[in-house]
Amino acid sequence: MLNRFLLALSLIAVGSATAMAQERQWTLDVSDTDAYLVFGVPESDDVGVSFWCTLRTGTITLFVPETDAKLKAKRGVRFSLTAADKIFQLKGQTTANEEAASISIEAKLATADPVFASLRKADRFKLNVGGEEIIYPLVEADFAGLLESCRKP
Repeated sequence: MLNRFLLALSLIAVGSATAMAQERQWTLDVSDTDAYLVFGVPESDDVGVSFWCTLRTGTITLFVPETDAKLKAKRGVRFSLTAADKIFQLKGQTTANEEAASISIEAKLATADPVFASLRKADRFKLNVGGEEIIYPLVEADFAGLLESCRKP
């Protein structure tokens, strides 16, 4: 009897912990001035990658908050993005991310860049930055909504 009680108690505890833990998901947020497509935990600082723009500028910024810690801050860096079996060579700018003790990278892309067509077709994409390889799922990533908000009129 005591074993059944302990088993039931442990199952309840595991179920509660699972319900409280949130996984990263894609969220599109459009304000009066900006649009953000973020892969992270909603209402938290946990962000894996994001794409953002000032509305109707025709430019989208790819932001990766944590990359290879061996990279140097305030440097130009080349890296690759792979989506739908296509490899795109990108240029970015590094920044120190002191909260994560890592290096962040930003790259500017035109809304007409073919990378977005590949991202819309793919179920995941891969970034190779320095010695790091990072893979992100694309399930429910609203690139159509982001592009609509960011394109020049």
